[in-house]
Amino acid sequence: MEVMSGFYWDSGKKEINQDSVLVEQVNTGKGRILLAAVSDGIGGLPAGEVASGFLMERLQQHFYEEILPLIRKGKSSKKIRHSFFRCLYETVGMLQKYADSREISLGATLSVLLLMKRRYLILHVGDSRIYEIRKKRIRQLTEDHRGEGNILTRCMGSFPMSEVYVRFGRYHKKTGFLLCSDGFWGRAAEELLREMLDPSEILTEEQIQKRLSEIGSYGKRQGERDNLSAIYVLLKREEEGFEGNSL
Repeated sequence: MEVMSGFYWDSGKKEINQDSVLVEQVNTGKGRILLAAVSDGIGGLPAGEVASGFLMERLQQHFYEEILPLIRKGKSSKKIRHSFFRCLYETVGMLQKYADSREISLGATLSVLLLMKRRYLILHVGDSRIYEIRKKRIRQLTEDHRGEGNILTRCMGSFPMSEVYVRFGRYHKKTGFLLCSDGFWGRAAEELLREMLDPSEILTEEQIQKRLSEIGSYGKRQGERDNLSAIYVLLKREEEGFEGNSL
């Protein structure tokens, strides 16, 4: 699979950008493996950028030390998912210790996308989102964990471990995946996202960067004050001749 990607990261009207993003790609004997993630630090709590940044650091480390070896060994989707869960539980424990030592509460959303062997795995907590854009259609692949008054009901941080939303699926050529914080999608209608990030209209990574920036600028013109972060991953063609156990 030919993969192109780009990201957008803007503090909006705030002094500190509490969002964090991560994109990692590796070519292996099992094909190209990609990990992407977006985390939005909770603005109403102190040190949101610490929570989101630490989540990205832990995911990056776990991807290379645990996930890639499992994939290379042909391990099952259950083992891969459990490995991610173990990483998240350990990370929440570390964040709890950090918060307790400073007598604070901190937290962040987390949306993770793993692409491998023509399959995707999504792990998600909070109100950041992952969209699939394909054949002139856009589909939200995550659920928003919000309650009355748009109050966040799940997050990662100095709280008991939240239930993680998990989704498996198959991906196809000419498909785009958009991961974004609520500051990015909040003022942009899905129709705008679909039109601007139509896979058939994008040929280069420079175009991805430009279009993400245009969407972000539109949101700010519409009055968005929150941090705005997004990653767009575009799959252009299927790999040939690869056989293996599907995720």
